Amino acid sequence: MTDDGIPVFALLVSALVVLIPAIVGLLMIAAGLRRWSRARRLTADGERALATVVDNQVESRRNGAVAFLPVVAFTTRDGRAVRTVLDLQASNRSHLSGSQQTVIFDPAKPERAMALDGQHAGMAAALVIGSVFLLFAGVALFLVSMIFLAPDGPFSTDPFFGGDNSFGGNPFGDTP
Repeated sequence: MTDDGIPVFALLVSALVVLIPAIVGLLMIAAGLRRWSRARRLTADGERALATVVDNQVESRRNGAVAFLPVVAFTTRDGRAVRTVLDLQASNRSHLSGSQQTVIFDPAKPERAMALDGQHAGMAAALVIGSVFLLFAGVALFLVSMIFLAPDGPFSTDPFFGGDNSFGGNPFGDTP
């Protein structure tokens, strides 16, 4: 028991069942919003160029899976040749060399280009999954508070509400 009568077990359950999903949800939402903000800024202020897929960068993922990221080459308006990896276009299949796609980029940092198409699905997925994690954390917080912190809950220390830590004391005293 802690000083205010809350069992340590309740605090541990709260931390695991509520805080971890809440933190994961907030991080996923933040990542989705950051990608969305960057894409919006680049769409409004960035330059566009027609890029050609010249290679694939292979990344190892969990469970032995492999992801292919397209390596593209394009030329900026001022004539600089740029070769970069489009890190938000991972696929389980190789990207065809020679295929073309429009990219947007900041003229000051053209190596951080993004494909113009196909970015919204990943951002939306991050926002939806992050929201689901937050919803789960909210429901878990409600349930944990009902179980561990309610005055008539099984871990209540109030003798009127069955404070003998049993799962069903008589609310009217010791009489059966």
